[in-house]
Amino acid sequence: MTSKISFYIKLIRSDIRHRGWLSALSCTVLFLLMPVYTMLYLSTYTERTSDLILYFPRLLNGGPMGYLQAAIAVLAVLSALTGFSYIHSREKTDFFHSLPVKRTAWFGTTWLSGLLIVLIPYLICSILTITVGAVSKGMTAALIGRCAEAVLGGILAFFVLYNASVFALMLTGRTVTALLASLAVIVYPFLALTLVSALENTFYNTFYSDGLHLSDKLAGYLSPVGLFSALISQSNAGTLSFAVLAAAVLMSVLLIAASVLVYRIYPSETAGTSIVFPIIAPILKVLICIPSALFVSLIIQDLMMLSGNKWLPLLSLLAAVIICAMIDFIYTMDLKLLVKSWKSSLLSVMGVLAVLCFFQFDLIGYDTYIPDEKDVESISFCPDSFRNYFSYPESEHGLVPSSGYFAPEDMTDTLYALALSGIDNLEKGLTPKNVYDTDDNTEVCFSALFRYRLSNGRTVNRQYALTYSDAAGALKELMESQEYRKQIFPIFEIDEESVSSISLSDIYKKSEELKLDKEQRLSLLDAYKTDVLTVDADTFTDSRSLGELEISFPNPVLKEHGSVTEDGMVTYDTAGFSYYGDGSSFVPQLYLYPEYENTLALLEEYGYTPRTEINPEDVSSITLYPAGNAAEDGRRDDLISRLSDTAVINYDEFSSEMDITVTAQEDIELILSSMDCYAGGILDDGSVHPDYMEVQFKSGNMAGYSLKI
Repeated sequence: MTSKISFYIKLIRSDIRHRGWLSALSCTVLFLLMPVYTMLYLSTYTERTSDLILYFPRLLNGGPMGYLQAAIAVLAVLSALTGFSYIHSREKTDFFHSLPVKRTAWFGTTWLSGLLIVLIPYLICSILTITVGAVSKGMTAALIGRCAEAVLGGILAFFVLYNASVFALMLTGRTVTALLASLAVIVYPFLALTLVSALENTFYNTFYSDGLHLSDKLAGYLSPVGLFSALISQSNAGTLSFAVLAAAVLMSVLLIAASVLVYRIYPSETAGTSIVFPIIAPILKVLICIPSALFVSLIIQDLMMLSGNKWLPLLSLLAAVIICAMIDFIYTMDLKLLVKSWKSSLLSVMGVLAVLCFFQFDLIGYDTYIPDEKDVESISFCPDSFRNYFSYPESEHGLVPSSGYFAPEDMTDTLYALALSGIDNLEKGLTPKNVYDTDDNTEVCFSALFRYRLSNGRTVNRQYALTYSDAAGALKELMESQEYRKQIFPIFEIDEESVSSISLSDIYKKSEELKLDKEQRLSLLDAYKTDVLTVDADTFTDSRSLGELEISFPNPVLKEHGSVTEDGMVTYDTAGFSYYGDGSSFVPQLYLYPEYENTLALLEEYGYTPRTEINPEDVSSITLYPAGNAAEDGRRDDLISRLSDTAVINYDEFSSEMDITVTAQEDIELILSSMDCYAGGILDDGSVHPDYMEVQFKSGNMAGYSLKI
């Protein structure tokens, strides 16, 4: 007598045999994209062998240009479609369900065979890929562990999409419709959730996201495509989190349970129809149409490079009508019946209008919202210029500075008043989106990010347009606090004892390492800190720097989060790019001002005095790019009239731009003697476009200068 286990095994073997073409396709595709590509890749690999720990795991689930990742996704959908396609035929469904086998047993054997058809070749190819790596470059225990993590991520990524496609199949009666339904189930939650932040960014003038928006985070856990992407990227980077693992398992369990429940009540007579449960057809239509129409309109507006959102309502309504017609045609396959379900179409269009009105008229007061002052613990103020002026140890690797620019609690009142002025500017029509487009030059304006740290633990982000006078006044008041200066200046974030070198760059803009011993380096850094804390606040906004210091030190962030290889090098992956080196970090842009008396005196004592003028004898040529206002006020023409005949002048009539190149010694002396370098400062965001000059030195060095001729 045949046991149930052997009977089910026969069913699985029979199902796999009937889908032999899919097995052959899986084996061929995975073999070519995994061991074969790895062999070719390693044959031309010229980097350090120790660097493989960063790149090799990607060959196990990401592959070249993401081809393996795409193959895993396609095979997951194909495996589900080919396995359960029999339920789309009434004859096959009646035949299978007439046999003395429970529906759950049919489901289980078909579901399991679909997994085995792809996962067995995937595991075999993974082993072959690791073997190729071991033979070619060798394998360490750490690398093997990373490879196992990458394989686990690939399996779970396949598992999530496979179960999502199976669930979509249970709701449909045709294979073509099932394919579209699979796409909807896989992508829809991600699209709907990320659409929230996209609409906020489009309609709200004060919206700012640093990648921590709640809806975006949920999209990575509540959607199959979000989980698929997170599993692939995190596992091959060695950062697979428990939260993603738990979300993948939980979502798969829910999808399997829902698929089994629907399959048990699947009506055989609906095979061949688009939707097996007609009652849910209009509901699905409305749910799909609203976010899809908005998403499509945003994409079209972006592709057409249309600024603002005045065309968004028209594009959204047009997209909603077209999508409703497409869904109705998929349901009925009859053009004559498109108007039959006009009620659900009307509801979809009204839903799109409701969403647009919600954001357009800011019904929740998002733009004008500011937390109650008594609920605010501290405020972070970061104008656009801070990102250019400051360079932190974390900046080199795409991370946010540890201080977050938060001011001390006793300075909250100052920044709260500055934020209120930003809201006032917003109500007058001055927003972060148009602050650099305005033709009104009576007041310099720029954008600034505010972070409110609330007493309940939340952090609220908003950006406002501020006038220079308001920001400068508030910043001067803030700079009176030495505690605030310690918060925002990167010199106070660095461990002095770990500094390995200091370099100096002056007006020649050529960095020179200072030959100092450890005691001298510590003294110089202490002097620099003293100057930063004691100079007048106006120094940072109005004074022109003489040069800058650059320091080098071992980066504790890399040592903590990176992987130290056998040869002492550090591999680190963050912010979408990879780092490989000795774990050192560089912090430039430690500006030197004439008011930094202690630092300049110590540099002079050590034999390093910053040069403040360029010697014409050191220059071989100068190329000058006058700004637009240089022609309006006559400065450009006045300079040209004083140059010799050897000056080369190029003028573009289309753009009205001009460049002047001089090589004669008298012309070089004339320009250098009349140049007035642009001061810039801590509130200079780059929106001011002065004249620009490129100097080619005889030493071969080239430097650029912002100035006024």
